[in-house]
Amino acid sequence: MESLRLPFTDRTDLRSLRGGARQVLGQLQSPDLVEDVLLVITELVENVMQHTDDGGELVVRRRDDAVRIEVADSSPEPPRQYPPDPRRIGGRGMLLVAAMTREWGTHPLDGGKVVWADVPLSQ
Repeated sequence: MESLRLPFTDRTDLRSLRGGARQVLGQLQSPDLVEDVLLVITELVENVMQHTDDGGELVVRRRDDAVRIEVADSSPEPPRQYPPDPRRIGGRGMLLVAAMTREWGTHPLDGGKVVWADVPLSQ
């Protein structure tokens, strides 16, 4: 699997971003794994689109035993993982990311942060 690096804005068509990622991920052996990675990409990119004004950059690459997804943006605020609450509309994205990945985290950048997540190659 080759690596992928795609800048995006809040006006980027998420379908085209996912299509670019799907082409790179197509070399993975499991269609279910590809769908899992695409779901995590969608959640992380949508968070940036909702909470920043200038977009970010998506990086997808294979590590030894996982697919690493990184999304950089210009906000220093870390993502929040809220407990389930049937009265709250939205706010479940990071719960989904946590459920679909082996681990996720964040680290600061000058003027922003990177949120990363590892989807294991075998589950």
